Amino acid sequence: MGAYGLNSLSFNGQLLLASPESGELQPQKSVFRAVLDALVPRSSPRFATPDKKAETVELDYPWGRISCAYGKQDNRLTMRLEVSNTSSEPFKEFSLRLMELNFPRVPDGGTLEAGMFGFGFKGPEWSFDQWPASIPSVVDPLFNVPIVRAGFGTGVLNFCSDDLECSVGVTNTTNPDGTRYPLVITCRDIKPGTTKIFNVSLRFGPAGAGVQDLSGDVLERYAGKYPFQVDWKDRRPIGAIYLAGPQINVPTNPRRWTMNFGEIDVTNDKGKASFRAALLKQADNSVQVLKDTGAQGMITWDPEGEEFLGECYYGDPRLVPTLAPEMEFKNDGAKSAIDEYFEKFRAAGLKVGVCIRPQQVTMVDGKPTHQAAEDEHAVQILRERIAYTKQRWGCTLFYVDSTATITGSLNPDVFKALADAFPDVLLIPENESTRYFAYSAPLNSYVHHKISSTPVGARLVYPKAFSVLMAPEGDRPEDHAALLDAVRRGDILLFNGWYMNEGALKIKKIYGEAAH
Repeated sequence: MGAYGLNSLSFNGQLLLASPESGELQPQKSVFRAVLDALVPRSSPRFATPDKKAETVELDYPWGRISCAYGKQDNRLTMRLEVSNTSSEPFKEFSLRLMELNFPRVPDGGTLEAGMFGFGFKGPEWSFDQWPASIPSVVDPLFNVPIVRAGFGTGVLNFCSDDLECSVGVTNTTNPDGTRYPLVITCRDIKPGTTKIFNVSLRFGPAGAGVQDLSGDVLERYAGKYPFQVDWKDRRPIGAIYLAGPQINVPTNPRRWTMNFGEIDVTNDKGKASFRAALLKQADNSVQVLKDTGAQGMITWDPEGEEFLGECYYGDPRLVPTLAPEMEFKNDGAKSAIDEYFEKFRAAGLKVGVCIRPQQVTMVDGKPTHQAAEDEHAVQILRERIAYTKQRWGCTLFYVDSTATITGSLNPDVFKALADAFPDVLLIPENESTRYFAYSAPLNSYVHHKISSTPVGARLVYPKAFSVLMAPEGDRPEDHAALLDAVRRGDILLFNGWYMNEGALKIKKIYGEAAH
């Protein structure tokens, strides 16, 4: 110990601090810190040792105090931090650099985060200097278990927020060799005149030690705080149905319906009657494909059509009467075309679903425009769209498109609120964070990214977690075993379900093999 933090740190004889300055506890350089330092110079910090069990560093600043009690428990270095705000302004975010570690080589590892599109499905196993841009290097406990793993050849380190109260992160390397990395925590919402406590740890183990070996208690604590609540027993495949497409360009078919190769006229009642007949025929064909493939049901992406290409998919089925009025055509029947379309699937014992989005749709100059999503508003928007389609068409499958705000993924609390309100539906968000798996089955794409399973990190936290894997073309021979294992572990395959195709036959084969 030194006056401002650690003077030295080693594990199994491996020194991990380049100098005593590397072990100093200090506010992370930020705009906030720069402003404070410019206004008021840092006052002299003081050092105290209250007892032999823990060494304590106390740093005084004009705006408050930071106190850190260091402790050693077996192969753990524990740090109990108290951050006091004596100023008149709240600290919305406050970051502390705990130390800067000097590894013997470029470490490998990462977080348990899957990333917004599931790119982290193989687990934390990158070299730190090649960390994928899709995976955040700072772990926010609202989204994911606050653990960062670093393997450095002679050992392994897990950097953890033990009480799940602060973000933990490894920032960019500070030397050309890529071996030095600051360890940073970020605390939120420290109000004037208050003190917050944060417990973090560095957990060391031998080379090859897994995240669960060193931090099983943190994983359990996280799953206890944010428990798994997806109750969806049917894991048979799901068919995707797209009624419209951008390739259609027929003046009398402005919604770009694909039936009859796009040769549709919805400008008069005779044409609308033909459209209705073509839509219901496609429903009959799709039902046969889904039944032959052993599917549990289908999701229709675009009952509103795709007239305005820049904004599809609209994700608001309530706008069907406005954006696609021919869908409401009854042709002297008792039901509108769209109502009878969904009824055909339900009558065949199949589940039905739609694509919805958390963005509000606003008509600007006669065109639908999506507004940016916000967490609080997103809950209301999605709840209204789910309620509408459940009541009108009996929908229980919901692909949730564009689940992102301007700054990142929607807060998982959005999906918790929906899962609480509608425990009998399956939510399939496009983007994901680890905690999404507590409330939904996020979409991952085998087609686009060759992702063939639920992320490893998600199952470390939630062993029953599962994904919906987009695999409409079936599988490559080299990936067959991986997709077969995914199905056996509960993942659901999504395929093109409006016509019989080679991909559907392959998926049927995979499910047949998985059953044995």
